[in-house]
Amino acid sequence: MKQTSSYEAAEALRAIGRNVEPPGDDPGLWLVDGLECTDGELIALAHLFGLVAGSDRAQ
Repeated sequence: MKQTSSYEAAEALRAIGRNVEPPGDDPGLWLVDGLECTDGELIALAHLFGLVAGSDRAQ
């Protein structure tokens, strides 16, 4: 199963009207509707909304 990149998750969230700002100096951080989140949290949020497939990593 292909893993979702943070950029794919960001685009999916933008498609439903979320304000997703790309990382600035730290490429592992994003702003989603004004709240800071990591790459993993961004992907998890997109997954929570059913916008991307789940990760193939064991939890």
